[in-house]
Amino acid sequence: MDSILDLSYELETNGEFKDSYDLNVKALRMSLDRKDNYYTAVAYGYLGFDFLRQGDTLEALNNFKRAQKHALLYDDPVLIADSYGNLASIYSYDSNKRDLEESYTKMAIETYKKYQDTTGLQFIYHNYAHSLEERGDFEKLKNYLDLLNGPKFINNTAPVYRASIDNLSAKYHLELENYSKADSLLLEVIQISTKENLPQEQETAYQYYSESLFEQNRFEQAYATRLKYEELLKINQRKDLEISLDRVAFSNQMIQFKEELKRSEIENELQQEKIRNKTVLIYALATLITVILLGLYFTFQLSRKRKQLNRELKEKNKLYLKEKNRAEKLALAKSDFFSTVSHELRTPLYGVIGLANILLENNKDQNTHEDIKSLKFSADYLLALVNDVLQVNKIDANNHENEQTDFNIKELVQKIVASFEYMRRQNKNVITIDIEERVPSIIHGNAVRLSQILMNLIGNAAKFTENGVITIQVKVKHVTAEKVRLLFSVNDNGQGIANSKIKQIFEEFKQGDSHSYNYQGTGLGLPIVKRLLELSDSEIQLETEEGKGSSFSFELAYDIVDSSKQGELRTKGNYLLDTDILKGKRILIAEDNRINQMVTKKILEKDGVICTVVENGQEAVVEMKNNTYDLILMDINMPVLNGIEATKEIRKVSSIPILALTAVEIMEIRQSISEAGMNDFIVKPYDVIRFKQLIIKSIVEHQNKADS
Repeated sequence: MDSILDLSYELETNGEFKDSYDLNVKALRMSLDRKDNYYTAVAYGYLGFDFLRQGDTLEALNNFKRAQKHALLYDDPVLIADSYGNLASIYSYDSNKRDLEESYTKMAIETYKKYQDTTGLQFIYHNYAHSLEERGDFEKLKNYLDLLNGPKFINNTAPVYRASIDNLSAKYHLELENYSKADSLLLEVIQISTKENLPQEQETAYQYYSESLFEQNRFEQAYATRLKYEELLKINQRKDLEISLDRVAFSNQMIQFKEELKRSEIENELQQEKIRNKTVLIYALATLITVILLGLYFTFQLSRKRKQLNRELKEKNKLYLKEKNRAEKLALAKSDFFSTVSHELRTPLYGVIGLANILLENNKDQNTHEDIKSLKFSADYLLALVNDVLQVNKIDANNHENEQTDFNIKELVQKIVASFEYMRRQNKNVITIDIEERVPSIIHGNAVRLSQILMNLIGNAAKFTENGVITIQVKVKHVTAEKVRLLFSVNDNGQGIANSKIKQIFEEFKQGDSHSYNYQGTGLGLPIVKRLLELSDSEIQLETEEGKGSSFSFELAYDIVDSSKQGELRTKGNYLLDTDILKGKRILIAEDNRINQMVTKKILEKDGVICTVVENGQEAVVEMKNNTYDLILMDINMPVLNGIEATKEIRKVSSIPILALTAVEIMEIRQSISEAGMNDFIVKPYDVIRFKQLIIKSIVEHQNKADS
């Protein structure tokens, strides 16, 4: 009996309804002869689905009721729950019987849960989820999809169930316009259904995928996917038509069996059964013929709609290509504009900031000291604005760096906090650092990106907090022998953010309300943080209460570096700021901007450097051939001969250290700098300490190489 019923289930799943029906009839006759209520209930249930697949919902309901009757006689709770699930399935087809569907579904779920029958639970959850999707109740559907995708079933789901559940999940995400998640699920269904030969689920997946692509304005892909869907639709309709014809062929056999069945069960109603069977035959044949005619009609209508859709898609594809070309031209123009603006703004800013630093060091007049500090602050603020705008442009152009290095997390955070000392004192704040002891001392990852994120968050907290406390916390979220996931948070007890402003503050050039005029800002800090975290597969979390403060947090994963490498990390490439090394050194400065010439020269001469200044690359080549120097500072953009070409000429005769000075974003010219033979680079306006360290490093390494 088990073998017969298992085979009939497999045949019914594969669409071989006639063979499935024959086996179920055989199983039912055997179970009735043996008076075995268990197998009788199972066989009636299977026969009910045979009739349901043929559109005969009336006979399907009768068989499900008989299955319930024998399940109750056998008194097996799980078998009774199966009968409840069958009845729920048949009532789901009738919108007027929703109360019965809900009632039987609830009873089935309670019984399966009580007896821990996961197979039955999966069956009833899946069928009920389909019913919810058909009636458009997506809020309730979400609960059952979570159950089906939960730990109880996720690793014990047959391919046909997996494909069907993922299709339902994709439909749910399409309703929420979460196209990325829907697409991921649909591509998984297409792969499963292709491998396992599940044509119906494959057809549904292609249909939903084409709709998703269309809503995303990805018209070319939508069109290609729609064609694939219609191809599968035709194949499946052809199969359905063949099955419909087979149903007509063995309808008489089904009706004959029903007559025999009624005679066996209810002898005294034999004449009424014959009359009813004839009526059923007429209705069955009429229904089947109607279904076939409707199928042909809908096929014809679908063909017409497909042609119309093809025409519309062609027109939209033309429009899409036109707009795509226009957008690409605008993006290129925007990128060129920002590159030009970068150089044109940073070059004079170098002069302003450099002169301000020199004046602060040399000026002893207290009356003007504060004015000069204000001048430097304004220049630093303008530089921050330029850097923020360029950072957004780099992300938009997918031109961001992802350099992975080993670094000490504690030292990195301390250096970042130290850079806010002036702002901290101005707003009378206290900044504390709380790094959990379990946090590894040395990790491997993108230190630059982490610095950008923390500087924006700390800067944001410092702007909107006065006479308060700002706390930077680093905690371990998850750790293994090789990897660690860290939770970073920046907390303040400042003015907080109104609920109406929370969404707005993550939009570019938008701000929350600030009572401090000095720190209005560009409105780019938090959008940059959000987008940098998206590049690292993370997201920003915000907890805030107006008047009480805010807490921004995020998680990032890093590799753990062996603690034995800590000493190597501390010494590798780090040179102490021993300015005595610079005394008496001859440095050639190739720079076309007079103010920048003066600033660079004054910075170096203060430490005893002998400076020679030339205004273009050609003069630098000539000067280098006629005199001896310890290092060359080479501006990239100069008249007559630029820094790249000048370096190539010098490299033909000398290995002298050459440092590139540039106001252009370094990623744009990194390859050119390396190919020309320059030793290193520094972006203007630069930090004076790092500038001197780089010069000392280059001179010492060159001397050590010459000595060896």
